[in-house]
Amino acid sequence: MKRSAPKTHPAVAATNERRKLIRATLVGSALVSPKGGAKAITAVLDNVNKVGAGLHAKEKLVHADKVTVSLAFLDSDRVEQQEKLDGTVAWVKPWEKGFLIGVVWDEVVTKEKNKWLYYYLEETIKSAR
Repeated sequence: MKRSAPKTHPAVAATNERRKLIRATLVGSALVSPKGGAKAITAVLDNVNKVGAGLHAKEKLVHADKVTVSLAFLDSDRVEQQEKLDGTVAWVKPWEKGFLIGVVWDEVVTKEKNKWLYYYLEETIKSAR
């Protein structure tokens, strides 16, 4: 009988991440608006960190395009709060249901500029340690 590998807890897996900044899993709807005036697309946010995000969408974005990504968060009173982050499409890869997309933020996420995303990342990273 084969012995199965021990299952890794998601928080532990995040600390083994090869990237300099840990990606936090954050699944939700996002609106991605190209700055060049092209039509905005809806996407699903898969993961995020202070320098960028991974998304997937049915529509393709263009590599190196400047975009604004709009995200919604529920605060402690369950009131929706929206944040918009400007960034650049770093990569686009075909996927079975559309495209995987990587976006790099123009500015690192900070408590002053991106309150809701900043706190989400801080809490997620804290719980991963």
